[in-house]
Amino acid sequence: MKSIVEKINRLLPGPARTNQTIGVEFCPEGVAFAHIQRHASQQPLLLHCEFIPSSTGIDLAEQLRARLFKLGVQTTPANIVMSAGSYQLILGEAPKVPAEELAEALRWRVKDLVQFPISEAIVDGFLLPEDSARGSSRMAYAVVAQRKTIEQQVSYATTADLHLKNIDIPELVLRNLAEACCDTKRGIALVKLHQGGGNLQIIRDGNLYLSRQFSLSYNAGLLDDLPADALVLELQRSLDYFERQMRQVPPSHIYLCGENITPDKLTPAIQSAMAVSIQVLDLANGIQIAEAIAEHHLALCLQAIGAALRQDQVGQG
Repeated sequence: MKSIVEKINRLLPGPARTNQTIGVEFCPEGVAFAHIQRHASQQPLLLHCEFIPSSTGIDLAEQLRARLFKLGVQTTPANIVMSAGSYQLILGEAPKVPAEELAEALRWRVKDLVQFPISEAIVDGFLLPEDSARGSSRMAYAVVAQRKTIEQQVSYATTADLHLKNIDIPELVLRNLAEACCDTKRGIALVKLHQGGGNLQIIRDGNLYLSRQFSLSYNAGLLDDLPADALVLELQRSLDYFERQMRQVPPSHIYLCGENITPDKLTPAIQSAMAVSIQVLDLANGIQIAEAIAEHHLALCLQAIGAALRQDQVGQG
């Protein structure tokens, strides 16, 4: 998927550090940012990773600007990831048009499925792999957001002095995270849990095959247990759909991540209930992490890290 931000005139001037990227997520609770440095033959290095909580009367973008200035990274290229609820992701049959016409064709396919006039929408999209189709037709996801929502993200970037390159969505930045930290050749499911629900992605060989959101009675606190029966049911529903409806081989592993998702919460009841291995995602499997970064910040900044891991190449979102 091309960046939604390319659909409006917004590139910010300034020198770019081509081997470094900042990922940013603005949400009601605060702003998360991550700073990644890449070297050709090494794992990405996470240099900085912080979550700045919202404070009454204090502008989050201004706080981010001050923090990045203090770190000396304000000219680094940046990718923003939209927060949940600020866009719609709609799955449907892919129009048979050239790639450069996909977004416009999807606009007319989804115009009756959004809660606001389509004239107020920014629409982009991406194709699912050819072998993901249930029949003879290829499927595609349409990404729909109100223009004012995109413009708000750009305004945040301007205030924070970000050298904005892309605006992305959680589904694709989580794909980036899985690609960096997991072996996706046989397919894996990455499940990000949060208070009240979760988001499951199935990724194989770098491609997103399925994205599904679900509700879950989980408060995301340090001492809150995972609701084993409900979680297993949602995982099983997703894998059943993937195997029976999409006619795909089940993923080899399920990886859980999110706020206060720790190995001790993976009880024997959860692990024994699924036919595939269930583990907690370990960022250190694919990313070098600076010693000064607190574990709690990593969990709060997962999507910002995924945004910072974006590489603009064929097959990337």
